[in-house]
Amino acid sequence: MSDDVLGQLGAILDTTEMREVRAHHAAEAVRAARGYRWVGIYDVGDEEIEIIAHTGPQAPACIRCPVDEGLSGDAVRTRETVTAGTETIVPILGAETGMVIGTLDVESGEPNALDADDQRFLETCAQALMPLFE
Repeated sequence: MSDDVLGQLGAILDTTEMREVRAHHAAEAVRAARGYRWVGIYDVGDEEIEIIAHTGPQAPACIRCPVDEGLSGDAVRTRETVTAGTETIVPILGAETGMVIGTLDVESGEPNALDADDQRFLETCAQALMPLFE
């Protein structure tokens, strides 16, 4: 299933559509692949984490938040995937700098439903999202 989604992400990101549109379609592809409740893609700046696009039944709880707060802040600080309860946040690292330039934030509808297989899948998807940040 990962290969199908990676192919979809590649096709989505290799268009001339606006960045936000490509990010929204990419979030939809990740969400549909595993039936996640909600998927968001965020930019990470020096001081803030800000939503680019999301898909799911509701708007994100945070459109913009300080880079050093919450689960997203943990993922940025450690440069590692963070999973807690129903949510997994995967940092997207810059190819040249190794700095966190984005995050892929995924929520399940079930507590503790996100497992090691989901983590591997989401980390692969996060790598595939790099063209959004170039």
